[in-house]
Amino acid sequence: MADHRAVPRYDLLSPEFFADPHPTFHRMRTEDPVYWHPQLNVYCLTRYEDVQLITRDPRFSAERTDYYVNVAPAPMREKLKRYDEFISHWMVLADPPRHTRLRGLVAKAFSPQAVEGMRPLVERIANEMIDAVRADGRMDVIRDIAHPLPGAVIGKLLRIPSEDTARLKQWSDAVFTLIGAPAANEELIEIGHQGVLGFEGYLRELIKERRAHPGDDVLSQLLLAEDQGSVLSDAELISTIAMLLASGHETTTHLIGNGLLALIRNPDQMRKLRESPQLIDKAVEEILRYNGAAYQASRRAREDVEIRGVRIEAGQIAFGLIQAANRDPARFPDPDRLDILRKDNRHVGFGAGIHFCLGAQVARVQAQVVLNTIVQRLPDLAVAEPRLEWLQSFLVRGLRALPVTFSA
Repeated sequence: MADHRAVPRYDLLSPEFFADPHPTFHRMRTEDPVYWHPQLNVYCLTRYEDVQLITRDPRFSAERTDYYVNVAPAPMREKLKRYDEFISHWMVLADPPRHTRLRGLVAKAFSPQAVEGMRPLVERIANEMIDAVRADGRMDVIRDIAHPLPGAVIGKLLRIPSEDTARLKQWSDAVFTLIGAPAANEELIEIGHQGVLGFEGYLRELIKERRAHPGDDVLSQLLLAEDQGSVLSDAELISTIAMLLASGHETTTHLIGNGLLALIRNPDQMRKLRESPQLIDKAVEEILRYNGAAYQASRRAREDVEIRGVRIEAGQIAFGLIQAANRDPARFPDPDRLDILRKDNRHVGFGAGIHFCLGAQVARVQAQVVLNTIVQRLPDLAVAEPRLEWLQSFLVRGLRALPVTFSA
């Protein structure tokens, strides 16, 4: 059980830490690469090699949805169990053979050809959004582009009415707020519970409609998907669609926001991209390493495992801190420098092993299109506020807002 009275050696909970975690991660990599955090009740791993280990080693399990249940306020445990049951169908929280079955079914809807076919749609939406703000000479990148664009894209893929995307985003935020929180309290559990209820009610009706009127959208494909005689149950289907909506929103929104901020703060790299737009693929990979959206990959030890002389006992949770691993100097030379021409850039920005993000290429396509379009179309980009507010989340790293100015 977490000891909230204990004073941790490293501050991982303050706004200052979330604003710039890298000095702390540097100390942890050097002094305590496998560190027990008494308040979070988890081991924190900060080296690239160790994050790779827990995401690939079968001695660690992805099934960890009961993380909060035993420490949650007693009156809220039933709601939390409902929440845990809902997200337990997410393939990212499943082990083989269940993970293999779920991923095999869902992957059919995300073939390379299907994902690449999204690019013209993303280009059209991104240009329309830039057209709407271009004459103003300023915008909030999160509010005006990075937040609505993934919803519009996934809405098209699922054939969801555009007027419903705002509600879906609210439920997505609610589910992610709890799963990314440092600790569960009554307010957060209620928020997460309402997100689950919203998703379940809406998606149950959508599935009923799509069974009656199938099309060529992702949801129709999931309804028809068969793999060795297996199909998704309704509970799995509802949860999986919610996972695609939630993760598709969060990952892409903050990859775009973090990426543009990194380019603005490194004008030499912005200039390289503006002069050579064909470098965008490399640029997005470097952004994923330098300041991607994924914060950590957590696993539960199936048995006692020793890493760097530290014993992680069976049942204990390990946080593989992706942000720290991607700046490990043992793996990446000069890791705190943004270099869009970086070679051998095998980052873990989308995880690793069998749970490598299924939607990685969808997020890549959107980030490539949006960042290149902004860089090419909006000259003299600058951050408009001296202080930016970062999300206090252990699931995603991202900004609440990114106000920028540019030449109209």
